[in-house]
Amino acid sequence: MLALPCAVSKARVAAAASIPLGTGILLGASLFCLVALLTFVSCTIIVRYAAAANVCSYGELVTQKFGRRGSILLQCAITVHVSGVMVGYNVIIADMLVGSAPNFTGMLPTVLNRHDNPWWLARPAVLAYLMVGVVCPTLIPRSLRAVARFSSFSVCMLFVLATAIAGLAAAAVAEGRVAPGVHLLPAAAALGPSPFQMLNNILTVISVSALAFTCQFNLLPIKHSLRGPSPNGMLRVLLLGLALCAPLYATVAIKGEHPGLGQGAKGERAGQLGRCLPGAAYPWWWGGLAWGYALFGQGVEGDVLKDLTVRFVSGLVPRTTALLVVYGVALSYTLCLLANFVLKVWAVREAVVEMVVQRPAAHLPPGPFYAITAALVALAYFISVLVPSIYGLLALVGATATVVFSYLFPSLLVLKGGSTGAQRAGAGALLALGAAMSLTAVYDHLTGQGLE
Repeated sequence: MLALPCAVSKARVAAAASIPLGTGILLGASLFCLVALLTFVSCTIIVRYAAAANVCSYGELVTQKFGRRGSILLQCAITVHVSGVMVGYNVIIADMLVGSAPNFTGMLPTVLNRHDNPWWLARPAVLAYLMVGVVCPTLIPRSLRAVARFSSFSVCMLFVLATAIAGLAAAAVAEGRVAPGVHLLPAAAALGPSPFQMLNNILTVISVSALAFTCQFNLLPIKHSLRGPSPNGMLRVLLLGLALCAPLYATVAIKGEHPGLGQGAKGERAGQLGRCLPGAAYPWWWGGLAWGYALFGQGVEGDVLKDLTVRFVSGLVPRTTALLVVYGVALSYTLCLLANFVLKVWAVREAVVEMVVQRPAAHLPPGPFYAITAALVALAYFISVLVPSIYGLLALVGATATVVFSYLFPSLLVLKGGSTGAQRAGAGALLALGAAMSLTAVYDHLTGQGLE
């Protein structure tokens, strides 16, 4: 979710200089709505085909329709996706609590007045404290019900973040300090110098947005946890979830640049704490979109919280209030990400175990169960220590692994199921979009054009 602003406001082209680009509010919001619609379509396919096949998991459905090889491909895609998100969570936490070189202006160095990056306050050390002291103890229970309450807690923390950004943006608007780069429509030159580059940049936005909406591999377990589970009941839950999450994500998705944080401040800002959320200010239903856009511009980093710094917020509210806002957001969102990290470990562990031994992880003896859990946490930790920015990672994951379980298999289910001509045409279009997203992401990274 925190990479959405970068996707919408900072697509780059491979010119002599990397030129910051922006989709504008209208095009960005339209692409965002398109991804939400595609998510609902793909989820509907999974739920209805699973009900017809009388299976309880996405993996079982794919195994039944496409055999063992199809199931392995699905589980590999889920594993790569969830692992990438876990790494992203750790990078964001380290950005907020420690910051980046050379300034290290995160919350902890600022509070302790230690910006010299001592080993005990470095990013690897702080992440290690959290993995050992918070994450590992919460992974001891073997029942998902024991940690399910973390999900609602994380949503509450997201609302804290969105509320803080909306409040700051309102203060900026009231003072007439809206960023000069805010625009409704993109100029043709802003999307790219050629039709191919324009399409490439648009597909990049769709890829990161698709990553924010991924829920396909959790659908069927959630369905069977409902009272009186039914396809229609699950789809109503899905609609409600999209209706709640889409506006919240939109508040974090489109941003502009504050006049006081222009390109000259970008190097210093790169190591600072926090990031902000986007918004649009026109029709009421995308009011959140322009909130963050009014604060920041096209110089956005790969995760949105890095822009929300004490220095920046102090220009809008008194310094004491700025400290409370920035540190409150940092702490609340750290707890949110840790809670989600625990839930992601459950998801990736299930995928790995089902892929290797073809049975649920809950059926494993305690030794293998906790060994796999510890290995997954350790792997996410070590990779996150080595990854400086999450945007390139999330863009590639969103356009490859996420495409497999979000677009590829749902499309193939329809194409193989002997549906109507219109349904098959729609499935073909969904499949083509997924293929285009994957090809452009791989092309960008091979040619060095991917966002960082």
